[in-house]
Amino acid sequence: MSREETARSKHKNGNNCAVSVYSSFFDRISGVAPTPRSEGGKCGALLAGEKALSQMGLSTETFDQEFLELFGSLKCADLRKAKIPCNDLVGTAARLVEEMMEQK
Repeated sequence: MSREETARSKHKNGNNCAVSVYSSFFDRISGVAPTPRSEGGKCGALLAGEKALSQMGLSTETFDQEFLELFGSLKCADLRKAKIPCNDLVGTAARLVEEMMEQK
């Protein structure tokens, strides 16, 4: 199962967006998932991806840029207003982190 599938499944099973993404990488990182919207209203899936990448020693700039290009915002409120399903944000964030890990 890919990290994207794992994150989507965790989200569908009731975990919040940040926990769903962050816990999909527990074989590579450890700690506690960030709180959604805790940093300037950013999407929890985005925050979890950033934290996972940082813990793996990878840059978050490309991750943020790709997320922004795909969804038009990094802010939870904007993404909700645009009616983008949270599960899509969760899956995409996990996929992007996985792709960046593989490029390392």
